[in-house]
Amino acid sequence: MAHRLRHANDPAFARTHLIQRLTSTRRQLMSNDNPVVSNRGAALAAAMHPPLAALAGDPQRAVLPASIVAATVPIARDASLTGIARADDSVDAMSFAREAALLTPATPAQPLIEPLHSFTAYLDTHIWRPDVVGPPIRVPGALPRRVDHRAWQTDLVQSQGSRGTCWAFAGTAALEAAYARQGIRVKLSEHYLFHMSKAHENQRAGPGIHSLIGFQGSSDVVHHLKYWNLPRYENAPYIDQPALQILADSIPGTNGALKNAGAGTLEQDDWFEFDLRNIPLMARWFAQYGVADFGLLENYSLDDLKKTLAAGYDVVINVPGHVMLAYGYDDDLGVLLIKNSQSLPGFETMKYTGDPRFSLVTSQAYYIKSVKPVQTQWAAMWMGRWETDHDGWRGRLVIRRFLDVQSDKGVPPPNAPIALGTWYGFDGTVKPVVGGFVDGGRGMHCRIGDQPFELYLHSRDPYRAAGRCSWNNSWFGVVMSRGTAVGAGAVFDRSETIGLWDTEHDGWQGQMRVGVDPSYTQAADGGTRRAWIDPTPIAYEVDAHVDFLGDNRDQRFQLLHHTREDGVMSGVTSWGGRDWPVEARMSRNFYVIRSDGSLHWYRHTGRYHLAYAWDAEKLVGSGWNGFKSVIGGGDGVIYAIRPDGKLIWYYHDGRNQGSVAWNGPREVGTGWASARQVFVGDGGVVYLVQADGSLQWYRHIGRRDGTFQWQGPFKVGVGWDGFTALAAGPDGCIYGIKPDGTLLWYRHYGHDQGYPIWHGPLKVGTGWQGYQRLWVAGNGFIYARNAAGELWMWRHHGFQTGEASWTAGVKVGDGWGGAGVLDVVLT
Repeated sequence: MAHRLRHANDPAFARTHLIQRLTSTRRQLMSNDNPVVSNRGAALAAAMHPPLAALAGDPQRAVLPASIVAATVPIARDASLTGIARADDSVDAMSFAREAALLTPATPAQPLIEPLHSFTAYLDTHIWRPDVVGPPIRVPGALPRRVDHRAWQTDLVQSQGSRGTCWAFAGTAALEAAYARQGIRVKLSEHYLFHMSKAHENQRAGPGIHSLIGFQGSSDVVHHLKYWNLPRYENAPYIDQPALQILADSIPGTNGALKNAGAGTLEQDDWFEFDLRNIPLMARWFAQYGVADFGLLENYSLDDLKKTLAAGYDVVINVPGHVMLAYGYDDDLGVLLIKNSQSLPGFETMKYTGDPRFSLVTSQAYYIKSVKPVQTQWAAMWMGRWETDHDGWRGRLVIRRFLDVQSDKGVPPPNAPIALGTWYGFDGTVKPVVGGFVDGGRGMHCRIGDQPFELYLHSRDPYRAAGRCSWNNSWFGVVMSRGTAVGAGAVFDRSETIGLWDTEHDGWQGQMRVGVDPSYTQAADGGTRRAWIDPTPIAYEVDAHVDFLGDNRDQRFQLLHHTREDGVMSGVTSWGGRDWPVEARMSRNFYVIRSDGSLHWYRHTGRYHLAYAWDAEKLVGSGWNGFKSVIGGGDGVIYAIRPDGKLIWYYHDGRNQGSVAWNGPREVGTGWASARQVFVGDGGVVYLVQADGSLQWYRHIGRRDGTFQWQGPFKVGVGWDGFTALAAGPDGCIYGIKPDGTLLWYRHYGHDQGYPIWHGPLKVGTGWQGYQRLWVAGNGFIYARNAAGELWMWRHHGFQTGEASWTAGVKVGDGWGGAGVLDVVLT
């Protein structure tokens, strides 16, 4: 049996300065200086996203189409916005929350962006905050005639609207008040809480359970908050049903089926539930607020309720068809003080008896006794949709829950596994995912079908994960991404592990040299560390060790080369007695097309040192002077556009050593001659700038072997004709040079499916007007060529977040332009 997933046919808070953001956005509404990223929530979204099923079997959809005619809203972000607020900034939470409502992601008049966080900086300084434990609240001897906890309540940003989310509002309000009593005033996300419940139930009792409309819950939401932490409101603002319905209908995978509660298949519910325009990734990464202990009133009397309120607790109560928060009472008026999410402002009263609207359901009510330290809930980061690549077998992993909230046992360990989700192979295979978690939720040990997987989040970059899986008692590598999994080529040979590899282990970047003189170079400072490789009988395994000095003189890296594709290794590294994810991609090489049509290979060995050091150039091809343009496709793939508009695919199988070994040419598209500019991102994503400035997204599904399989085109932005140079790097990062020399950075969080989900633009540099071309290598290394033909390079330390942090540029080459050079490609 092959080492893969088997199936029947097998013979795989930092919160932003909101007012500044709003001011900048409003100012930019009238600006034409920066390209526009398409908003979400507009009714024309469906026209921009035809059903994927219609594209998968129709390769002609890869042909360059006529321009999509649509009245898009001209929105741009302020390119100069780089300020990041820290958690201890003096920003009033309620003022922030009111302003944040204007940035509800589904609002058609606002762009969708991820919050401007530096995830690494946030985790370094704000994960562990055990500062919320307060003294116990004691019941007074005699009940006062009036109790009012209004001082601890937050204002509602908006009402629940037409969704059945009252219980999420009530539970969130109780949690906010409980933290306020400990000196932490925060506005939390009702939207996220409602989503977590429905995703959990869709796994447990689906299909047909989703958070688009929802249905009645109860006061036991307080119990659930002991297990589900909440993020701040700005990470997942509340979206009412009409705007959310537009979003759901625009997602091809839902097929327009989610029209009411209980509608849709399991997969249709997933496509909506885990769309980043519904729940942004930051919400999962910063779910930090939860219940430590709660109390329960059963078959209670009014006096029982009043005693609990007098003790200093707010109580989540049930009334027929509704859930609210009781935060006080007034005996003189004979009323409870309630927070009611049905309308704004929400602070109302309810008569003890004879109220025309509400009457207590006294079977049960819950209250929060204590809250958790403010800390990240690692296991929650696994939820959602991942693209996976295990040893070249590709699929989509959907994790719907990370615990069974009804079991009262918290996050399960691997020896007490629960059903977590489903794996969907790109070959049509469907397998259940069952497992548990290790290391506080950072690691997920599961079985996909009957195959064991050990997977780990990059704690400094949880956009990605990696690890290993077992088949026939042998380990094989696994890479995972919220975007695209990578790799190209096929037919593994042991010699293909030799060369330079861009590595990332738990968010630490570097370059591993594999060969007779191994070494490891740190990306952050260019420091080289001693490395050695132990022999192993497994042809595809590199058993590497690195001396990081200090108390870490021998860190082992189990790098497993994927046997069904080239240029990808993954596995685990061991440090501190724990396993951590590691993944490696073969470092990108330069190719120069000379005027005589010859193609020359160059490997920059000085990249991580920012040094003028190169391997000897090698001639690897001829006849390359007949193309309109040539574009690097990453991982050794090269695309060439002929004058007749045909798109040709090549794969350089000999890229690790510069040998003359190629796959291709293969025709993979037509109609590309009219493109204003074409640049390629990760995992087969191709961006095309049309003459009108619109940005079209394609994904070449057949990138690995050059087959004519495409997804798209989808329109993801407008105004992209204002750049003198554009280039894309891994994980959706895009750089563009404006005519005035401004360097802008974007991160396209929707690059896996062609959705208009963006962070940016952010201004990350100035003075770039002298550079004609731009190339992006892995781990933040940027190259540019000036008019004199000089090749310069920099390291952008903020390549994942858009922070303007750089290592100064150096010249690393001459003669890279002029009459003798037709084109330069990096892949």
